Amino acid sequence: METRDWTDRQFDPSKGPILVKVSTVERLFNSLDPQPLDVRDLDVEIADWIGEWADEQRRDAPITIEVLVADNSAAGLEPMVASGIHNHFAYRRWASARQLSRLWREGRISLVIGLTTLVALTTASRVLVTSGDSASLTLREGLAVAGWVAMWHPMQIFLYDWWPIRRELKTYQRLAEAKIIFSDPTP
Repeated sequence: METRDWTDRQFDPSKGPILVKVSTVERLFNSLDPQPLDVRDLDVEIADWIGEWADEQRRDAPITIEVLVADNSAAGLEPMVASGIHNHFAYRRWASARQLSRLWREGRISLVIGLTTLVALTTASRVLVTSGDSASLTLREGLAVAGWVAMWHPMQIFLYDWWPIRRELKTYQRLAEAKIIFSDPTP
């Protein structure tokens, strides 16, 4: 990718198409991937660039990706390049959906473990004979607190951890359906 000058205070990534400028069409894609362009992975930097811009776009607006290839090597390959971009983000959407599914499974398992631990430690703390000494009281309270701490991980998953993955999944879905346009490299 080219060096960017961000000194322009009027720049707003939430408006307009996502602009991708590359020197050759091959630069769009992972150079180590031997597959044809329509099934090849995008270059990591370019995919991240597109993803970051897509996060700034309005959630209800369709996304347009404008590709400018300096040496005009994309001429005649536009449908294949557009298909490659769509396929890349469709795959990333699928991978995010799998990650979210694994997270929910981990959350359910953690919830069972946490609830079992909470019940066992709370029961143990109530069974302790309160002799009135501070050691017994400290142990009793410590067991109750440890039981609630065991619920930390499932609560973290169900309250917070899934949001970023869900947002990423939606972004990749929008990118998999984005309109791809090609611009003439001459000014």
